[in-house]
Amino acid sequence: MLPVDALFRYSTAVGAIVVDAIQLVLVLVIARKLPFRETFALRRPPSWSRAAAIGVVTIVLAYTVAYLEERLFPDLLREQGIPVYWDGVRAAAWLANLFAIAVFAPLFEESLFRGLGFSLLAPLGVPVAVFVTAVLFTLAHGVIADFPVILVTGLGLGYMRATTGSLFPCIAFHISFNGLGMIASALAAFH
Repeated sequence: MLPVDALFRYSTAVGAIVVDAIQLVLVLVIARKLPFRETFALRRPPSWSRAAAIGVVTIVLAYTVAYLEERLFPDLLREQGIPVYWDGVRAAAWLANLFAIAVFAPLFEESLFRGLGFSLLAPLGVPVAVFVTAVLFTLAHGVIADFPVILVTGLGLGYMRATTGSLFPCIAFHISFNGLGMIASALAAFH
C-alpha cells in the first residue's frame, strides 16, 4: 500500500514513469518481430461514438461495483493511493503524478494488455483475450480490495478493444478514467 501522501511526492511520479518506461521498452522488444500496427491495433476505430458508449457503460459498472463494495464492506480501504485530502503546497508534485498516472501509465498498460497481450491471446478466441488480459491487468495493479473494480474496468477495456479493433479508444478511456478519478478526488478534498 502506498503512503498516504505518495501522490504529493515527486519521487512517486519519477519512479512510476521510469518503471513504466522500462516495461514499455520490454513490450516493444518482445513485439519487435510482429507486425507493429496490427499487434498494437494502431488504427482509427470505425466508430468513436460506439467506443464512447462502451466507455460510459464501463465507468457506470466500475463505479457501481465500487459503491456496492463500500456498502457491503464499509471499513474497506481503497488501495490505489488516491489521497482524501489536498496539499496545495505540493500541487506541482501532484501534477507530476497526474501525468504519470493519467497519461504515461495508460499508454504503457494499454500497449501491454490491449495491444500485445490481446494480439497474442486473440488466436485462442476473443473472449479468452478479453478475459485473460483483464485478469492480468487487475493482477498487475497488486490490489485485493480494488480487484473487482479494476477487473470490471479491464473487461470493459478488453471489450472496447475487441469491438473497435483499435487501441486508441482504450488509451483515451484509460487516460480519462485515471485523470478524472484523480481530479475528482482532489476536488472532493477541498470540501
